[in-house]
Amino acid sequence: MKEWSYLSLATETHFVAFAVVQLGYVANLFCYVVDRRSHAFWQTEALAPLGRGLLFAESSLHGTTIWQRGENHLEITAIPSGWRATLALNLAGKWLRGTAEIASGEGLALVFPLAPKRVAYTHKDAGMRADVRLAFADQPLPHEGLATLDWTRSAALRTTCWNWASVATRLDDGRRFGLNLSARVYDDAAGASMENAVWLDGKLHLLGGVTFALPASPAAEIWHVRGDGVDLAFSPVGARQQSVNLGVVRSRFVQPFGHFAGTVQLPTGEALTIPPSFGVVEDHVAVW
Repeated sequence: MKEWSYLSLATETHFVAFAVVQLGYVANLFCYVVDRRSHAFWQTEALAPLGRGLLFAESSLHGTTIWQRGENHLEITAIPSGWRATLALNLAGKWLRGTAEIASGEGLALVFPLAPKRVAYTHKDAGMRADVRLAFADQPLPHEGLATLDWTRSAALRTTCWNWASVATRLDDGRRFGLNLSARVYDDAAGASMENAVWLDGKLHLLGGVTFALPASPAAEIWHVRGDGVDLAFSPVGARQQSVNLGVVRSRFVQPFGHFAGTVQLPTGEALTIPPSFGVVEDHVAVW
């Protein structure tokens, strides 16, 4: 059983992403902060053998996920309006402290059969309003933000590969826009991911399948994501990446952060032009 709770917060000046991951034999916490003006990047990561120090919520809509190691603390609690995150994390000597309250939209919850006797549950939401009361290096972040969510619990396949794209921004007309795209995990018989979606002011619109075209240097060169009604380019400004080979357990991933731009057409026929917007993409291969 693999499970994780991931949230991101995009403010006018900073992008903050954090997650806890429970793999059973080990738990993982990561958090990073990007200054959107200078592209300076700070991060922290910690491992807990056998998942010690991590309490995982009972579901995406109920309970509290808590990570505690020394002075570092992360708590994500489901509340009636969405989620509340409380953080006290040391990122390369700079503390990220405070809370963020996130108001949920129309969530996309998917139960997907991976194989006989193996099933995955994932809950996505993007473009959500966030009341940010965080300070980084003792400097308050802007209170207004937009959030994304990825909450997953999966009896995962031994070898799992995926591509993913996530962004939360405002369109030029002021509407809140959120996007979740993936490939290679929750694909239907035609090869289209069933969790591809756009959120406009909290309303969910499902999309068809997309293809990720990865460059030779995924952390530095432009990605292209294209599909039915989707034509996006992603330009990295940095990346979180890791390669682990422990024999029976192997993981290789790169999660660049940077700017999306392009167009998305809704099922209603409305064509949206996406202004340069901060978000993430990911390429991940895991043998776990």
